[in-house]
Amino acid sequence: MNNFQLNSTKNTEKKQEEILQEAKLNFLKKSSVKMANIFLDFDKKKGARMIDCAKVLLFKKFEQIEYRKLFKAFMCKILLCPFCMTRKSILIGNNLYKVLQFGADEKKLEYIHLTLALKNCKINELKDTIELMLKAFEKFRKRDIFQERRGGTIKGWFRNLEITFNQEDKTFHPHFHVILAVEKSYFFKETNPDKYLTQEVALQMWKECLAVDYLPTTDLRKVYYLDENGNKIINFDDGEGLKKAVEEASKYITKAMDLLSIEDEKLQKKVIKSMLQALSYRRLFAYGGILKNIRAELKLQDEEKSNLINLGDDEIDTTGMEYFVEVYKWCQENGGQYKKFVEMSEGEYKKLEKSMQDERNILRKMDILKLK
Repeated sequence: MNNFQLNSTKNTEKKQEEILQEAKLNFLKKSSVKMANIFLDFDKKKGARMIDCAKVLLFKKFEQIEYRKLFKAFMCKILLCPFCMTRKSILIGNNLYKVLQFGADEKKLEYIHLTLALKNCKINELKDTIELMLKAFEKFRKRDIFQERRGGTIKGWFRNLEITFNQEDKTFHPHFHVILAVEKSYFFKETNPDKYLTQEVALQMWKECLAVDYLPTTDLRKVYYLDENGNKIINFDDGEGLKKAVEEASKYITKAMDLLSIEDEKLQKKVIKSMLQALSYRRLFAYGGILKNIRAELKLQDEEKSNLINLGDDEIDTTGMEYFVEVYKWCQENGGQYKKFVEMSEGEYKKLEKSMQDERNILRKMDILKLK
């Protein structure tokens, strides 16, 4: 162990870089520790795993291009872990962007953003409400307008679930964000009025699929993004425009930070337990039709099986470049921060890697090393 530390050529250099400067990673880890402490009260096993989540981060540092890339870490992947949820949300968004961009460029598709909701539910009703919504969407997507063999004009779709919590009336507001893929001719509704999805038609379809005795909520509009002045832009000739549209249209489950902001601890615990019970072992987002086919064609990373390291947004080619490995460990001092405790050359890291049996053993060894 001591030999390993002594052989690390840059272990004592550049003291000003010992604290990881990526504020977002520090913030996410602090949030995960807070969530883990809540979990410990009702699920000690998951709470302990969440505390260990992203405890050690390994980066490749390419000095010649001033670039640092995360390449190893243990992620707990527990539902509602702020660190994992945020990274998974980024991966979902990056994959969706690639699918929509390919569809626009190669298939000449355009997109509609549909929001499907129903009335708010009480805390203990969330599980049944989510079950109702998922079954209703299955009926919704099987309507004729989605079926190409029946002349349907909606060629594909992406659906994901978002849940917000209203602290004032103590209710959940679950809703679907849906992106519908259509051909450009779809918008010439004068020539094809029966195959054009209006707000009224979408509302009636959703009500029938839910089988409720009240009017639920729908919102239907062409996919857009907001420019710097807040104006709606629907022209996606540039990639940045489409990325902004994806940010507007795709959100993942809930913001864990919102749950951490609930001041009433008893209520907070009740809300978190209700969400875990309602959402565990469910497919919370999905693709269908031509968008599902495009996703398969592009061979994108599976969001559910991902290690949440590579998020599909690394556009810098580092093939053949030399690098140093920086190892940061989470420390609770000063309110919590990542602190670098070793830096080694590429050759030194490869020797260490060869001596270990698997990736988890490397991270365990890193965790054992003590900060100087």
